[in-house]
Amino acid sequence: MEFDILFQESPYSLDKSSKEKLLTEGLVALTRKHYISSPHYKNMMDAINLDLSKVNTFYDLPYLPVSLFKELELRSVPKEEIVKTMTSSGTSGQQVSKIYLDRETSSLQTKVLTKIVSDFIGKRRVPMLIIDSPSVVKDKTMFSARGAGILGFSMFGSKCTYALDENMQLDIEGLKSFLESNKGDTILLFGFTFMIWQHFYKKLISIGFKPDLSNAVLIHGGGWKKLLSESVSPTEFKKCLNDVCGISIDHVHDYYGMVEQTGTIYMECKYGHLHASNFSDVIIRRPKDFSVADFGEKGIMEVVSLLPQSYPGHILLTEDEGVILGEDDCPCGRKGKYFKIFGRIQNAEIRGCSDTYAATSGNMGELKYIVGNDSIVSDMPNIKPMSPFSDEAITFLNDLSKILMRIGREYSDVATFGFWCRRSALLKEKEKYDDLSHRLGRGIVFHSTPSNVPVNFAFSFAAGLLAGNANIVRLPAKGFPQVTIICNAINDLLNDSHRNLIPYICMVKYPPIIEITDKFSSICDSRVIWGGDATIEELRKSPLRSRANEVTFADRYSIAIINADEYIKCTNKGKVVQDFYNDTYFSDQNACTSPRMIIWIGDEKTKAKKEFWSDVSILVRKNYSIASVQCVGKLTALYKAASQLKIKDVQIEAPVITRIAVDQLNEDIMEYKYNSGFFFEYDAKTLSELLPVCTNKCQTLTYYGISKDELEKFFCECKPQGVDRAVPMGKSMDFALVWDGYDLIRTLSRKVSIM
Repeated sequence: MEFDILFQESPYSLDKSSKEKLLTEGLVALTRKHYISSPHYKNMMDAINLDLSKVNTFYDLPYLPVSLFKELELRSVPKEEIVKTMTSSGTSGQQVSKIYLDRETSSLQTKVLTKIVSDFIGKRRVPMLIIDSPSVVKDKTMFSARGAGILGFSMFGSKCTYALDENMQLDIEGLKSFLESNKGDTILLFGFTFMIWQHFYKKLISIGFKPDLSNAVLIHGGGWKKLLSESVSPTEFKKCLNDVCGISIDHVHDYYGMVEQTGTIYMECKYGHLHASNFSDVIIRRPKDFSVADFGEKGIMEVVSLLPQSYPGHILLTEDEGVILGEDDCPCGRKGKYFKIFGRIQNAEIRGCSDTYAATSGNMGELKYIVGNDSIVSDMPNIKPMSPFSDEAITFLNDLSKILMRIGREYSDVATFGFWCRRSALLKEKEKYDDLSHRLGRGIVFHSTPSNVPVNFAFSFAAGLLAGNANIVRLPAKGFPQVTIICNAINDLLNDSHRNLIPYICMVKYPPIIEITDKFSSICDSRVIWGGDATIEELRKSPLRSRANEVTFADRYSIAIINADEYIKCTNKGKVVQDFYNDTYFSDQNACTSPRMIIWIGDEKTKAKKEFWSDVSILVRKNYSIASVQCVGKLTALYKAASQLKIKDVQIEAPVITRIAVDQLNEDIMEYKYNSGFFFEYDAKTLSELLPVCTNKCQTLTYYGISKDELEKFFCECKPQGVDRAVPMGKSMDFALVWDGYDLIRTLSRKVSIM
């Protein structure tokens, strides 16, 4: 790539055809270079069968999701050639991107940044006021995005002065001194959007100080999410700064950029448009299939850059939404595309039980009772336990079933719970126990249920009540209508025909405040934690009483076995496909019971797969909706798996089905699992080949076309470390009182020995 010629031109000089030719040649060359030099990148490109001879334009080149740089060490030069490692911004505990720069890439970034910014503020260095603290730029070999931004823009200023002290407080006297020393000069202000608003603008307002910055040019970027949460628009941001310190609205320039493509920034002109320079471009892709969106059509932003020589960051799919407004015709006169950013793609609602409970300190006043009250909780340690499957508990749940089956039918999960707690079904469960005569509930059970599953709390509560206990249930944080329906029905029963159970039932909502969790944990005799490893780790910071026990539902995965020959012979394939859908897509594959790997046995595998996945696709496209963030997440998971695993084949039916065929199984494969229609596939000759994935992390094995005798033989002879249940396809979500290997009735009750 001949950058010297580009550096002689204006950074916005190329029209559409000239720029497309330049970027196509440059980006194809970079793709080839990174393919040769980066093993991870090569594995990813091999997985999708990249053929550069078929690339007609840079629009056809594959893009990497930016989050991969948080997961993998992606570089295309030896370690000894790395002179600088850039890191993205992130809160404590978050993974950050790491970007590895050699001298060539670092130099190019500096030159291009200079070229772009000079087009807006001129080439003369002017006094610079940085709205930040000097502590941000301490380590010059390990830069954060914030520190890199400060140091990068500092080269445009002289007499660089920091407006904030080490404690992020505005240095009023220092600000006054800076303005007095540079009176009459053009001043360059630089900072990150939210920090300017929070630590500069708000402080000036609070003290009534209005410095004269009418000669200033402000460059700012990032942090819009926090401002938008305060209902501060870009227009309002500019107007407020103009009001408090006289900065001309035309001289406030937002910019868009990221550490993964440092130096490649998109500056805002006076008409409020972000511009792509000769060195970069923006493509908007439709989230459903990643096709190129039309101008004016909102979608996920892809950014391309000619600068990343030392790492494969030249073509990236971001986590931002935007729209192309036009090309070569902005009123400001700059050629190239100009666009608008809407912010991060919206998080998907995850319908599974592996949420994260991040405990913080807070106020007990944030505890809200939905069923019961604080007095009931205070009296719970004094109430008598019940016998398992008591008449009181069964009658209550049966009456609850009648209500839910009448008013909750529009929600399948409410109807399922209502059907499960019918008297006849509960009596059948009772028949499975022959030693209940000398059993009593343990006392109080505190249930911490996942925040993103509507009805899990109800099953957990029912198990605790059937075991003979008083129950404190932490409800999902989200406002699910299913929760309201069930809790209203419980309140109606307690206030009418089941007042005797009032002392046994409290249902609460609260943020993850450790003081509240401490309170409930300190009085319970059993604690039930749903939500996975991270949730368990957090909740265990709240101590239990010495005799209390704990039931924890850790991160698990599940697998499915399909006999291809039996599927071919099946006369009702629609039911099989519907059962598979219910096991997987109904919960976005987030439930631990949802199969993530499909094992095929039999002779007709090729034919069966073709028919099966074709029918699954039709059903999924009809009934399943997928969010943009899930589409990006699946692509990220695919590339991450491809970088580490030996992949036989990849089949992508965007956005609903991603299938990764592997030719060998090992216990590490499921570390790369994902959701939303993301499946590993393996062709087996015998069930014994399943053993490597039947670890203690494997919970459920669903099956079709396999006899119980075959399964019993497998478990008897192969003795897998894991798998707690084997159920027919379509039954993986059916709750049972024996779950994850725990017998909840026995675990949540105590045996009284009478000699």
